[in-house]
Amino acid sequence: MKRTFFFLLTCCLGGLLTSCEVNDGGGNMQPVPADPQKLAVADSVQHFNISPSAAAEADRLQFRGNHNDMQATGYYVAPNSSITLHVNFKSGSTSARLAIGTPFRDNIRPVRQYFDLQQGSHTFTVDQYGGLVYVIYTTNNYSDTGQLELSFGEGFIPVPYFQKGKTTPQQWMNTLDSLKNNVPDVMLVSDHTIMVANMDEALLYKDENQQLIVERLDSIIKFSNFISGLNGNSGVNALPKNKHLITVRDSASGGYMAAGIAIYYTESLSYRMLQPRYLANTNGWGIWHEVGHTYQQKAWTWGGLTETTVNVYSLACERGFGLPVSRITTNNAWPKLDAYFLKPIAERNYNSGDNDLKLIMFHQLGLAFGDNLYIQLSRTTRENRPVLSTDEEKMRYFMLSASTIVQKDLSDFFRKWGFKVNESVYTELANLQLPAPDQDLTMLRD
Repeated sequence: MKRTFFFLLTCCLGGLLTSCEVNDGGGNMQPVPADPQKLAVADSVQHFNISPSAAAEADRLQFRGNHNDMQATGYYVAPNSSITLHVNFKSGSTSARLAIGTPFRDNIRPVRQYFDLQQGSHTFTVDQYGGLVYVIYTTNNYSDTGQLELSFGEGFIPVPYFQKGKTTPQQWMNTLDSLKNNVPDVMLVSDHTIMVANMDEALLYKDENQQLIVERLDSIIKFSNFISGLNGNSGVNALPKNKHLITVRDSASGGYMAAGIAIYYTESLSYRMLQPRYLANTNGWGIWHEVGHTYQQKAWTWGGLTETTVNVYSLACERGFGLPVSRITTNNAWPKLDAYFLKPIAERNYNSGDNDLKLIMFHQLGLAFGDNLYIQLSRTTRENRPVLSTDEEKMRYFMLSASTIVQKDLSDFFRKWGFKVNESVYTELANLQLPAPDQDLTMLRD
């Protein structure tokens, strides 16, 4: 009997795609809904492309610090367990490592456990901590290429693994229910982020729209990329190559923090990370701010501005999500400016202000000249790679760069704000022979 239908096996083993395809017998491919009983877990065979190291990315982008260069696998390994893995370097570089443990999440461990990967099959013994599994397959040379195939064998335990645009709500719920007693954590992966949450909180918020969560996480990165002047896939201004790692941590550790290899939020803040509405309203400021730390450029973040220039990116997220007024207005910070400007100019010192006050200066420049100022400042910094060490050198760089970009002499603005630099810097600004702004920028409010 002639068969009128046959299936093409285009679905992933873990059932992560939203649909398969079927031939209708006439050569036409029709979508078939994914099986809701399939679990949202990672494939047992995965491919990883080589990516720039965190240090290489920080150098290209002229950032103040490194960020993540680990790639998620969707697997967990138990403490003191034995794991088997087959490694196949399909092309290019053959230098890679397996990393066990999530930064900040596993804060009881002194350091993550690493296994060097070589061609062939291997058995490794996990330390007394265990944890989520990542791949580090990086290069410091952007011209290097490579692809790695890993086949995960015994000892690798799948975690609930939500993938943007692939995992369905029903699959997610089924997976949480099926694996809730097997692993402590879940992972949600988007185009630009890897988020780790604990199982208890994932179960508590399982009815939320996880697709919207990962979309909004990507939007946070998109807004930060935009104000940084990053776009495209090649060149010094290309988008960051590695994903942001955002992970839960125990509640005793405070609130949010960005440091080195990852961003963390504490368990008490899981409600903001696992309910999409909080990622896009005023409660999202915490994660916007921490992502902003990963974008700060060293050339114009002088001493005392670590918690100031970061909010250039937070404000970009605020605007991107359509909030009607700035956090400066919401926090009623404008009176600080009024009080500060009651002092004679000679007594004003910008660097002595608190973070709310110092942010107003950056915000006023944004109100006057729009996003293009920070877009061009970021691009110019990457392209010219200035070598600056002292605070005065960085202040001079910012003052001259901002004036050049907007084609206005900003001397009066900086003097009123109390920029205490050598008078030669103001002479350099005058020598640019630019016109003064049409208005007093220190009077701008939103």
